[in-house]
Amino acid sequence: MDINRLHVVYIRPSRYDDDGYVIRHWRGVLPSNTLCCLEQLTRSLADSSVFTGDFAVTVETLDDTVQRIPIRRIARMNRKPGVRVVVGLTGVQTNQFARAADIALQLREVGVQVMIGGFHVSGMLALFDRPTPELQPLLDAGVSLVKGEAEAPGALEGILRDAAAGEMQPVYDIRDFPDLLNAPVPRCDLRMQRRYFTRTMATIDTSRGCPFNCSFCTIINVQGRKMRHRAAACVLQAIEENYANGIRTHFFTDDNFARNPAWEEILDGMIALRARGLDVDFMMQTDTQAHRIPRFVEKAARAGCYLAFIGMESVNPKNLEAVGKRQNRVEDYVEMVRAWHRQDVLVHVGYIVGLPHDTPESVQQDMETLHNKIQVDLASLFMLVPLPGSRDHYDMVRQNVPMDADPNNFDGLHETFRHPRMRPGEWRACYHASMAYLYSKENIVTRLLRTPTHYTHRFLLAAWYRYAALEGVHPMATGLFRLKERLSRRNVFPREGLLRFAWRRIKDVARGARQYAGLFFEFQEIWMLTRNPRDPRWAVLADLRERWEAVQERIAECNLRGRYDEAAQETRAMIAAAAERMRQVSAGGGAFSASARRRIAALAQEVERYLHGFDVQQGWVRVADARRYISERILAGYEEAAIRYVARRRQFNAYRRELWERIRSGRILTMDIGRLPFAVAWEIFFASRFMLHLLKSQ
Repeated sequence: MDINRLHVVYIRPSRYDDDGYVIRHWRGVLPSNTLCCLEQLTRSLADSSVFTGDFAVTVETLDDTVQRIPIRRIARMNRKPGVRVVVGLTGVQTNQFARAADIALQLREVGVQVMIGGFHVSGMLALFDRPTPELQPLLDAGVSLVKGEAEAPGALEGILRDAAAGEMQPVYDIRDFPDLLNAPVPRCDLRMQRRYFTRTMATIDTSRGCPFNCSFCTIINVQGRKMRHRAAACVLQAIEENYANGIRTHFFTDDNFARNPAWEEILDGMIALRARGLDVDFMMQTDTQAHRIPRFVEKAARAGCYLAFIGMESVNPKNLEAVGKRQNRVEDYVEMVRAWHRQDVLVHVGYIVGLPHDTPESVQQDMETLHNKIQVDLASLFMLVPLPGSRDHYDMVRQNVPMDADPNNFDGLHETFRHPRMRPGEWRACYHASMAYLYSKENIVTRLLRTPTHYTHRFLLAAWYRYAALEGVHPMATGLFRLKERLSRRNVFPREGLLRFAWRRIKDVARGARQYAGLFFEFQEIWMLTRNPRDPRWAVLADLRERWEAVQERIAECNLRGRYDEAAQETRAMIAAAAERMRQVSAGGGAFSASARRRIAALAQEVERYLHGFDVQQGWVRVADARRYISERILAGYEEAAIRYVARRRQFNAYRRELWERIRSGRILTMDIGRLPFAVAWEIFFASRFMLHLLKSQ
């Protein structure tokens, strides 16, 4: 059939949850860089003369993570006279493969041409001689597999010509790496942008490849170890055009921006844009040695870098050696973080739980090191996954190591093979315990007080990661509100009836509402405790918390060695130092009001009385009691005495919890209703102040 128009539909597939439902959200995290790249490349081909006189090319993009895929509409378009449709499932990672395969088979059933590319397909075809078992059913159904990068010379043009002729090949083996120098830079679809959490942030890959040789990484086998980069002028032009469309923040998705040969030219260009008054900023991915590159950190900060995502992976040197990440030096981590902090850049690290030498006990200690000693601002945790395309996966296949047969579970949240040092189930529990520790309320407060810059960014990220820790999901795979459709369920699960599904959704929504309500109240208090780290009131609190964390680390060491008297002495010294600091505060002036100084003076006297009765000879029993006293009386007491409204916020938190418990247990008649109007008035006041702050910060 002759056609006059080829309609190309690019789809970013989602994945399934453990109940078999598509993970889809109202307001996702970020748009797909791959989706943007392919859309821009296709539009460039359509606008050029390569198809002139043959057929016209139109393109649309769909994101399964934030919108329903209209299978029927695509099929109807494919039946229109003179129109042929080809669908490309793009950037498909292993955990998305099951969903991508289901979409592909649905489209093939209605006669639509389909191709699948991305890291899973490319990785499998790169490392194995023939299509693997999960790929063969797609080939049998007439789905085309695309290995490699579509920007390679003539690659996408050839695929689209085959699609227009209705003669697509089973496998497109693109072996050439494209020269990205003048390749089209991805642009955001402004209509699609409205579906994400932030409408002012977009992604750009300024380079591809990585020179290192980590065994768990797929980049080096799919995109190569030789760095290829876009021209700085093209990147800067895209940033400037995006800014005109309201996008001022970019995420450079390069696996390692510091190894981009054009990094300095790009940063210099952004410095110039900011000098012209463009309020642009960015975050980037880089390695642990980037701070050693002359001028790199300083220029990144001047160019608007507010966050560096760094592949730390572990604080155990044996683990790093086991996975071939020898470029990471644990002894340099503290100085690395300080180098970024000196330039007011936040440090967000990628960290793998379940490397070969990990145990539940060692991971707990490593999390404490990460938080207390290295002092990163944020950490994204992943369970180790032998991703297809990585050396780990290739070696496990050759050695016949049993792996999870379901690619949907290769998401960094599931045990996909038997860990040598953890029992089944223990590994995943270890991951969730690590998230719970890092994103506990107390540790969030400490981190927010620790670094005074980029407060709003850190506060919102902390809320996002706290929510993910409580929900047991990964922060990079969630959104503001979960959408769930009864008919969008994996075919290996039974379809639920309407009433049963409705009850499931009611419970889901109720649980989500409780979670958000709890976070709203919790982060009001966190905001009160951290909102101005440079102010003396909060600076003293930061100092007390930092001292206490350092002392707790020494106490833990003493406990391991059985030196209980030494632990008691450390604890007593901490209490004495806290009392002295509070005496100094109560005697001074400045930011502390007269009433606050009086309350702090009274607390200091109480602490001194406790100190007089402290007998180090009582050993560990005394230490355990003193730890509770420091946490519940010294730190909490100072917070309530020095910072306005904290005590009141906690009183109403306790009252709200009490009301809820009485309602749940049916003891409604014993509720203290008389306080309710007073509590409601205060809640409105607190919520108004909190929301006003968030709106002003945006």
